Amino acid sequence: MQPINPNNDLDNYHVSLIGTSGSGKTSAVKKLFIQPGDQVVMFDPYGDYTGNIKGRVVRSYEKWGDFSRAVMAGRKTKQGFKIAKTFRGEPTQADFDRFAALVWGWGDGYHPKPLKAVFEECAQFADSTGKAVGKHGSIMRVGRKFGIHAINPFQRGQEVAKTILGNSRYKWVGIQARENDAKYLAQETGIPLRDILNLKKLEYYLKDGDTMNSHTKGKLVFR
Repeated sequence: MQPINPNNDLDNYHVSLIGTSGSGKTSAVKKLFIQPGDQVVMFDPYGDYTGNIKGRVVRSYEKWGDFSRAVMAGRKTKQGFKIAKTFRGEPTQADFDRFAALVWGWGDGYHPKPLKAVFEECAQFADSTGKAVGKHGSIMRVGRKFGIHAINPFQRGQEVAKTILGNSRYKWVGIQARENDAKYLAQETGIPLRDILNLKKLEYYLKDGDTMNSHTKGKLVFR
C-alpha cells in the first residue's frame, strides 16, 4: 500500500525518546505524546500497551489480519482509537518492517486526524545505524506530509539510524546508563552534558526542534 494525498503544509511531529531501561520512556509516550482523541497504532513486542491510555481501552491483536482490519475500520472515521500489534513469541525485524509498511500505507495527508505510530524499542528491530531504510525510514523522512507522526522509544542514541533522531522534532531524554551515551545525546540535541548527567529516575528533558537553543525539564508523576 502507498499513502495518499501528500500535503506539504503539514508539520513534523516525530518523536524520539531515549533513556535506559526504567527511565520512563513508555510512560512518557502514554502521558505526554498521546491524547484521548488520537488515532494511535502501536508496535508492542512486550505487552507494554495493554489496558487503557488516557481513558481509552487499547485493543490488542496478535494476528496481522485482525490488526489491519481494525485499523482500516478506524481510519474510515474521525474517531480516536488505540490499537496495538502484539506477539505470542519474540517479534523479528520482518515483523517491525511489516508494521512500518502498514503504517506507511495508512497515511493520508488530508485525513482529519493524523496517525500516530509507536515503534516501541525500535533500536532492537530497525536494521541500520546509518541511514534509516525501509518504510520506517520513509516515515521518518516524508511521513509528516501524509499525516504520520512516528513515536520512537529506544535505549541508546548510537544504536539507531541517524535519520530517526535527526528527523524527530521532539527529543525526550531520560536517564542514561553510560556517560558516553549522555555525551552523544548532548552533541545531537544541544542539551548540556551536565544537565543530562544530573537527571534522576523519571526526570527528563524535552527538546523541541523548532527552538534550537532551549529545552524544558520535567518529571513523570503517577497519581
